[in-house]
Amino acid sequence: MSQKIITIFGATGNQGGSTANAIFNDSSLASKYKVRAITRDPSKPAAKALASKGAELAQADIDNIESVKAAVSGAYGVFAVTNYWETQDKQREIQQGKNVVDACKAEGVKHLIWSTLPHVGKLTNGELSKVEHFESKAEVAEYAAQVKGEMLVSYFMPGYFMQNLTKQFKPDDSGVLTLTLPWNAQNTWVPLLDIQKDTGLFTVGLLEAGSAADGAYVHGVSEWYHPQGFVDELAKVTGKDLKFAEEPASVESIAKIGNKIAEELQENMLLIRDWSYYGKGTEKEQAESDKFLVPGSKKTTWKDFAEKNQWPF
Repeated sequence: MSQKIITIFGATGNQGGSTANAIFNDSSLASKYKVRAITRDPSKPAAKALASKGAELAQADIDNIESVKAAVSGAYGVFAVTNYWETQDKQREIQQGKNVVDACKAEGVKHLIWSTLPHVGKLTNGELSKVEHFESKAEVAEYAAQVKGEMLVSYFMPGYFMQNLTKQFKPDDSGVLTLTLPWNAQNTWVPLLDIQKDTGLFTVGLLEAGSAADGAYVHGVSEWYHPQGFVDELAKVTGKDLKFAEEPASVESIAKIGNKIAEELQENMLLIRDWSYYGKGTEKEQAESDKFLVPGSKKTTWKDFAEKNQWPF
């Protein structure tokens, strides 16, 4: 039986790389799927590493729909993610996403896995209005649902990257390494995700689920944790004196910052604090997403991550 081609956009990045490796690291999946890795620079080490594992390397300009069509031509499945931060242009990212959706439909792709995020304005009834890098992807997801026709479309929604926390501890006035964020130490639920290892367990799991995953929105969470809990666990693993400090923040105080990116990121933190990122109470519903994991796979716990990663302190 011939392998099914899976086109992966952003294959040398966190999400695309994890999706590719989830296939390469499982012999049964590797025999079933052929990875077509889309990269802007096939000569970069990460691209060469994928090629050494058996990936077909291809280039594509996501701003050009004809280029995207060529990238997905003949593919059974596609995983796609866009990068708002390259342009910080909401409308451009939306158009990039629509290019992927339209190209997949035109080329007869059977299953599109779209990396998306909550539409923050709608979720919070307009309370939070500045989180553009979430809403651009969410609007593409809505577009895909409207125009997909017979194509299967599944939606992967990555949580808060565990990797972010490796850079966020700073000494306080007394020299104690402190994580300072506008979260409640004991009550805020944070959806932690090992973006590099666990993304592919969800995305390839959706691919494997086929029609059962059509229209599914999967919360990409390795482990839900309160801030005090994951800081205490990290202190135990590293043997360092660490603490968490809640930074007061409100929509009104954020509006006074005067820096678009800083305001957006701060509202992102309020989304976690007040809305559990995906919506109030969603920390209780993780099992609904976990049923789409690659069968037999095991997610990374925060303790696993803390023990296996290098910390700059």
